[in-house]
Amino acid sequence: MLSEEDFYSRLAIEAKMMEEEEPSFKPVEGDLKRWKGFILGTKIYEGGVFEIELIVTRKFPYIPPKIRWLTPVWHPNIRGEKVCVGILGKDWSPTMSLTGVVEALRNLLNFPNPNDPLNRTASQQMKRQPKKFERIVKEYIEKEATWDRIKQ
Repeated sequence: MLSEEDFYSRLAIEAKMMEEEEPSFKPVEGDLKRWKGFILGTKIYEGGVFEIELIVTRKFPYIPPKIRWLTPVWHPNIRGEKVCVGILGKDWSPTMSLTGVVEALRNLLNFPNPNDPLNRTASQQMKRQPKKFERIVKEYIEKEATWDRIKQ
């Protein structure tokens, strides 16, 4: 574990990199250990705006930040607030950055992996009934993933 001084120095570096993310992630109430921001959908998730929270624990960078996916979405690798992506588990490395996590989440959203599901129903549907899967994705976007809905 980093010393407290080194931990906050690392957070300051992470904050500078996060300022450059588009759309922007911001610290929650100035706390560099909690970040909220948005990822814009592309491909099947085109038009969706997805709010995410990253929570950095004192063990960072040796363990990944905790992720809360705040916008409901129909996706094989996201269920509720939980996300299944390798870099948040076995593939994590202390050299990873918060911006790298955001990019991995962006890629996960837009390139779902039905072969490593967290939401088995969405996964099976994506494989076996792709048109139905796409229709449900669009319904979620229209109902849950709009700028107006996010800002409430």
